Amino acid sequence: MIKFSTDDLLRKSGIEDKYELTRLAIRRIRQLVKEKDKRALEDTHEKLPILVLKEIAEGKLKPESLEEESQEKETPPSTEK
Repeated sequence: MIKFSTDDLLRKSGIEDKYELTRLAIRRIRQLVKEKDKRALEDTHEKLPILVLKEIAEGKLKPESLEEESQEKETPPSTEK
């Protein structure tokens, strides 16, 4: 069983609040489920929460990365003629 230290995850993510850390993890899990990103899941048999916590622990997942992606998706394409 893998154990993650909340303090380590907070330090790696750059987040100061454990509740914001939870929100970050949940947003990433929802993103993986929605996009069905099979490439990220092919090499592992781990459940999504463990995979996301590993991403945070390795410094791969930051709040800014999810915010940038959500802003890109929310911005409608221009319909200039």
